[in-house]
Amino acid sequence: MAKQFVTGFGQKDTRAQRLSDGRENPSKFAGQDYGTITFASVARKASNPKATPKADAQWCIFSDYVAHDARSHDRQRQDGNFYALVIDVDIGNHSMAAIQDALRHTIGDVAVIIYSTSGATEENRKWRALIPLAQPLPGWQYALAQHAFFDLLAEQGINCDRALQRPGQPIYLPNVPMDKRNAAGIPLFYQHEIIRAASFTYAGSKIEAREEQNLADDCEKERLAIEAAKARKAEREARGFNNDSSVVGAFNERHVVEELLERYNYKREGRSAQYQSRYQSSGSYATKSFGDYWVSLSGSDAGANIGTVKESYCWGDAFDLFCHYEYANDFTAAVRAYGNEINPSNPTAAQVLKPLMGDWNGPPINGQANTPPEPTTGGGPVMVGAGVSQIKQQRVFDLESARPQLASSYLIKGWLGKSQMSVVYGPSNVGKSFFCLDMAFAVAANQEWTDSRVRGGTVLYLATEGGNAFRNRVYALRLAKGIDKAPLVVRPSPVDLLRAEVDLPALGELCKEVTEVYGEIQMIVVDTLSRAMAGGNENGPEDMTRFIGNLDVLRDLTGAHIMVVHHTGKDTAAGARGHSSLRAATDTEIELEVTESGLRVAKTTKQRDMEPKPPLGFTLAVHELGRDEDGDAVTTCTIEIADQSEVDEINQPKPTGENQFAVLEAFRQLRGDGVGMANPSGTGWPPPGAFWAIPEVELKRHAKGKLSGKSNPDSAYSGAIKSMIKSGYMVRNDGHLWIKAKEGML
Repeated sequence: MAKQFVTGFGQKDTRAQRLSDGRENPSKFAGQDYGTITFASVARKASNPKATPKADAQWCIFSDYVAHDARSHDRQRQDGNFYALVIDVDIGNHSMAAIQDALRHTIGDVAVIIYSTSGATEENRKWRALIPLAQPLPGWQYALAQHAFFDLLAEQGINCDRALQRPGQPIYLPNVPMDKRNAAGIPLFYQHEIIRAASFTYAGSKIEAREEQNLADDCEKERLAIEAAKARKAEREARGFNNDSSVVGAFNERHVVEELLERYNYKREGRSAQYQSRYQSSGSYATKSFGDYWVSLSGSDAGANIGTVKESYCWGDAFDLFCHYEYANDFTAAVRAYGNEINPSNPTAAQVLKPLMGDWNGPPINGQANTPPEPTTGGGPVMVGAGVSQIKQQRVFDLESARPQLASSYLIKGWLGKSQMSVVYGPSNVGKSFFCLDMAFAVAANQEWTDSRVRGGTVLYLATEGGNAFRNRVYALRLAKGIDKAPLVVRPSPVDLLRAEVDLPALGELCKEVTEVYGEIQMIVVDTLSRAMAGGNENGPEDMTRFIGNLDVLRDLTGAHIMVVHHTGKDTAAGARGHSSLRAATDTEIELEVTESGLRVAKTTKQRDMEPKPPLGFTLAVHELGRDEDGDAVTTCTIEIADQSEVDEINQPKPTGENQFAVLEAFRQLRGDGVGMANPSGTGWPPPGAFWAIPEVELKRHAKGKLSGKSNPDSAYSGAIKSMIKSGYMVRNDGHLWIKAKEGML
């Protein structure tokens, strides 16, 4: 049977269940497999091209993966098998003979279908060619093979559309629309050639050799660039970031390469680390991000002198991109401009914010302007430094005037206090941001959070990492909670809270604006500490206390609760990483962890002024928000609170030792055979029908033969049962035993 390949009609033909804008696909074919076509049918079309409008023209992907997501590059790369190489030549006005010669030189005398495109004319000839393969190529190799094929043709002056390197890219089949035909319906220009011969064997070919060479060259270029980047970074660190290098170092500490690539309009390939610059014309994604630095294998980028250039490739860091695109490679001008921005004089936070505080004394109090009172004398409270335009000072009180403060001062009762500081920490990928964003949403919406009362208000979320992903996260929360309006304000960009002079003035202005528009800020989330410290030493007392001091100033400025999202160190049992001054300054500390069962658990490890809540279990619920330009699902998560029984199960003692396991095995076997009953009601029993209870005489009889120490099985049994009852794993009542853990429930 002839091999079948994916086919469709027109650029808008998609069987994906959701469109790229997130809407459900209204097509009656949504979710169904695509149609198929054979090589023989394509050859017939080459001999007699259709006269279809361009918008409805037939296309093909020469892959055997034909499911509804067959136009997804990722899916074809993963599951597709490709049975042809293809080219699309739109520039150069080459003759048919020139295309044939270049192909023959590259692939030999093999089967080929060549035809002119619908947009071709006698004056501007354009071509497509299809080369059947003797053995299919897996999707992951197809892109590499196409790349190598195009490289070899380029050396002969034939420049192909590099978009066809992508596995899910369709190629349009022979077609000459009616507007390209004369009155008799004959094409004004159309040429084709069908060469009938053996299919092309990829193994051992020039293309395979070039593919291997490309991989080796790329790996070597990347290796050299990475080594050079590491060496330059080490040299800067050894110099202590002095002079010009201090400005460059500060810039790179506050910016990651991906953000700069996005700022300067690099096009990203799906969700990979590969990007395409504005200088490239080949269609390839030649720039790769490595987080702290990037490497471009594009000769066009090297020709534009981006970063450090070596032969036909280039590399650099975030500052190199900044210098090139904003200061035309004028290093001195770039350093001077950014140096002026960060102002290395290191003033204090109060000095930085003093101009701002000249006309704003913090959030309103009970609807009235918050203006410092005049100094007073005598037995009443005294405002220290009253009348001075600066961060508001707190009133002092003496022994005689002390009175009990009975009103609760909580933001989320049992979890967060008003105007306090909290740290939420855990390992990577535990869901810290999703957890904190859920808390922030509850405060902004003034909703109960996990059955805890909330005194809500405006929330400012400083999303220093994750960037625009937070838009998706907040949108998913809107959908999940059914609330469209609440004063949750997100700033999705890096912030430096270590050096007061860098971002604190702008942040103070932002707080002022947010307060004026949305009302008093009740909560500020700093996500994460490491990014907000902008390269500072988390383990050093000087940087950490300075960071905490700036948070205190921000808290005094707004009266808000400050929540800091943080990571654990290498030793997760040691808690949040960094200097101990952070924990000392923290009012509430919440640790997140993932259990072996996959359940995430939040537990309070420090609570200065409130009775801590019991551990809270949660999971991450995945939400599909729509489809990207490649038809792939765009997803994000929200948290879902787990049933308390799931958390209790984690803390439930488990059997230990050979005899306890033997008794447990006997219990399971008897239950499987229907021995026992659902527990009744009455004294000493759980709620009726909650657990499966087995008569102890039956359990003992069945278990004794399984126990070690068979010389005294009664003693072995008694010891095992006694230990499990003492630990709380098993319960005895009225001559029956049941397992208190989840597995014992009905």
